[in-house]
Amino acid sequence: MRRLNFNPNWVRVSILVLCLLPFVQNLLGEEKKPTEVAKVIWENDVFLLSDREYTNGVRLEYGVYGNTLFPTNLVFSGLAKLLPILPSRTSEYHSLSAMHTLYTPTNIFTSDTAFGERPYSAQGLVSSLSTIFWTRTAFTWELLVGEMGPAVQGKYFQNRIHYLTNSPLSQGWDSQIPNQNLVQSNLDFKYFPTQKVGFQTTAKLGNLDTSFFIAPIFRFGRVNSPVSGGFSLQDPSPPPLIESSEFYFFIRPGIKMQTFNATLGNTRQNPFSGLVETDQQTGVLFQEGRPIFIGEPLYNTLVGEGSGSAVPRFLLYQSLVSRDTPYGMEILVFNSIFNGAPVPDRGLRLSILQSLISSNTTSAEYPYLEYFLYETLFRDRAEGISLGAKFLAYQYFYNSTVPNQQSNFVILALLFNEENQNQSYRVETRRWQGKLSTGVVFQNQDYFVQGGIEVSSLEYKSELGLLPVFYYTSLQCGKKF
Repeated sequence: MRRLNFNPNWVRVSILVLCLLPFVQNLLGEEKKPTEVAKVIWENDVFLLSDREYTNGVRLEYGVYGNTLFPTNLVFSGLAKLLPILPSRTSEYHSLSAMHTLYTPTNIFTSDTAFGERPYSAQGLVSSLSTIFWTRTAFTWELLVGEMGPAVQGKYFQNRIHYLTNSPLSQGWDSQIPNQNLVQSNLDFKYFPTQKVGFQTTAKLGNLDTSFFIAPIFRFGRVNSPVSGGFSLQDPSPPPLIESSEFYFFIRPGIKMQTFNATLGNTRQNPFSGLVETDQQTGVLFQEGRPIFIGEPLYNTLVGEGSGSAVPRFLLYQSLVSRDTPYGMEILVFNSIFNGAPVPDRGLRLSILQSLISSNTTSAEYPYLEYFLYETLFRDRAEGISLGAKFLAYQYFYNSTVPNQQSNFVILALLFNEENQNQSYRVETRRWQGKLSTGVVFQNQDYFVQGGIEVSSLEYKSELGLLPVFYYTSLQCGKKF
């Protein structure tokens, strides 16, 4: 899909106008104050011991059950004069909200680009949403504008969350999808022929997500609302107002068909492609920023950067270096070059230092050793390794490498990979996904609380060995006043 380019100032002005609309409405005044709602949605996978794919989302919403001056309602008011069905609605809801979402690959421990996994991406959006209710039907239109990329501070917010939850810090945010403006329009239709069984269809169009979703909805328990609300941040439609409380469980199995998903990467590719050969047995192909070995398939593990590759990469790395290299230095150099330089934990740190002390490793053998040790063992976990320490690691690796043709190929491939590791890339979109949402809903005249879990198949064609599904928890809390 062609990328849409917009003036960033226009996006900022739009956000300011949306924020001021509620105050303008209060100044104009109304004969009867409608029911207002303040709602927050938080989604994260940390409670399911996961940290990959869609890993965090927050949405803050202010809504009104009644007529407002919000942008989507102004459009509906105009359409009401043309479409006879709109004036016959039983109730309506309109809201403004702000949201922030994060996506990461499975391998968050390396700063290298994890080819074959989802790229890092972050989105910040503001939304105007309107829902029209009929007896057993609800129709929602949501209009969103915002931005994707480093400007929305995905690295900062995820690191803050990981500090609070004492989780490992993601090291690869420098390769996230670059800045671009987003415009998105989402339509949702829910119909319940009976109070406990319904159907949902959602169509999305924009330069963030173009897709279609369909699912049945089953509700079990004390159900009083004629139509359900949405069950996630991506499905934020509200429940209708009720006069008595309800408490029920829900299950929603669904199928999604997508044609475009901006969180899977942009269309920019590395233009360089070439083949280097020295004999009939070994060669290396450089294609779209990724070195691929030919004739020596085991060496592809060294530059694979995929999840779970650390152990085989280290074993292959050991076959390339001299047996005289102290074990502690082997780990440090490997960590700095092949493993993306995550900061070792306390136990491994002490083991490395003990190895270097017992082998009498000195700066005479490894110049600037003290600086290299500090940068790789004691730096802030939120920061990547410095260029100086990375340079020393390559120098140590080159000097300790057993000279042969394969070693030279490995060094050439790694240097090429360093040149391209901060380049964002795209994974191939998977057209169909399966989704399953389940959880519990409580609502009365004053409050709304909902908790759930969503399990989804991957949205892209991944490397072999990657878990084919991801999952996260969702929590919604709302206060009516």
